[in-house]
Amino acid sequence: MWTIGFFLFATATLHATKAAPTEAFHFQKGDIVAIYGNGLADRMQHAPWVETLLQNHLQGMDVRFRNMSFSGDTVDRKPRSKGFTDDEAYLQHVGPSVIFIMYGYNESFEGEQGEAQYKQQLVELVEKYRRLRKEKGCDVRFVLFSPIAYEQTGSPNLPDGTQLNTNLAIYTEATRQAATEAKATFVDLYGPTSQRFAEGKKQLTHNGIHLNESGYWELADIISTSLLNKPALTQSNLETTYDAVTKKNWTWHNRYHATDGNDVWGSRSTLTFVDGQSNADVLRNELVMLDVMAANRDEVVWAAANGRTITVDDSNVPPPVKVISNVGGGSKSSSADKEGSVTYLSPEESVAQISVPEGFELNVFASEEMFEDFANPVQLQVDGKGRLWAACWNTYPKWEPLKEMNDALVILEDNDRDGVADTRKIFAHVHNPLGFEFWGGGVVVTSGPDLIFLQDTDGDDVADVRYPLLQGLGTSGTQ
Repeated sequence: MWTIGFFLFATATLHATKAAPTEAFHFQKGDIVAIYGNGLADRMQHAPWVETLLQNHLQGMDVRFRNMSFSGDTVDRKPRSKGFTDDEAYLQHVGPSVIFIMYGYNESFEGEQGEAQYKQQLVELVEKYRRLRKEKGCDVRFVLFSPIAYEQTGSPNLPDGTQLNTNLAIYTEATRQAATEAKATFVDLYGPTSQRFAEGKKQLTHNGIHLNESGYWELADIISTSLLNKPALTQSNLETTYDAVTKKNWTWHNRYHATDGNDVWGSRSTLTFVDGQSNADVLRNELVMLDVMAANRDEVVWAAANGRTITVDDSNVPPPVKVISNVGGGSKSSSADKEGSVTYLSPEESVAQISVPEGFELNVFASEEMFEDFANPVQLQVDGKGRLWAACWNTYPKWEPLKEMNDALVILEDNDRDGVADTRKIFAHVHNPLGFEFWGGGVVVTSGPDLIFLQDTDGDDVADVRYPLLQGLGTSGTQ
């Protein structure tokens, strides 16, 4: 399923030295680690080798990780949709005792002239977060990570990268200086990744700058060696821990990157309906549910790191707020026209009401009655084998905690050519699958805030490759 390995090295040059902390760093039992950054950090939650390796080395320490990164962020600019919880409030909500800061790539496009400002902004950010956490009685510890290097892939469709690496080296040194001034730990990612890219054993990025699965394994080895002096090991429980971390990250991601944000905290959140119930009453309670669910999944991560398997226990999760129905005139905005009917026609009855030109006829190819999870198809497309693909948005407008997330990209096939689907295969579960397109031997599908690539490499019609192509899509309104 995955191949892993590690390399240790040391050189005498400034930007290719073994990553060495400026200040000695030690995890403490019960630490909460908040991770701030842009694309490198944001994507870590989708290929979570860094946390997986750290958790396996921190057995019994009960350390929690919360990823608070957004792909488009810079040190001093965090664009968010209207009403999103502000940065200071979210910091105190998570309550970290350790903060990982992973900026530098986005900022590096300012070149040498932006270096001094970047360094000063890093120092100010550390001082600000330190002061805020001190107000809550916590002496938070900081780790500042440099940006990684740019990998020369040889692709004619990608930049040469020479100037990019020049800038990234400059911003690596600026990060080092900021860490010294702010009395924080510094970890050099630029030098070690530059070295591993040069070794060329395998390509470690998708496009020169965004790490692939193997790249994140190498990054995890670099960080683990730097912070703990413990390199990556191919322990038998790594895959179990990785799976547990992935599920925890999914839960937290739907809290911090909650989709349909306009109804959660934006302009539609204050709309009131029956008995004054608002969207915020329902959806902000789900954020509380997700906090508890993420904490419950931390327990599963710790158990996996210790070689044990436990079933997540969500019995302590607050119940969802029951939505009061407006059917029957219960709301001042209700009307028969708006409500329509809650009595649905069968597929056959629906077809009978459609008029078609002479010589044409309609029949039901597939329906929810035939395939239970074939609901809310928002896009259909036929592939080269004559099979119908559908993006089924079962959880519209977003997944509800404690319920099954069964949004999916499905394949329907008519094996006997009678015009009716005989089989349904789930190619991949994809949250909020608003649209998809066949491309590059696989499928590109929206899953806000990400545009992801899915591919089946073993011919079983189930995606076994999955990674973000693009991040930062707006999700204030999922539709």
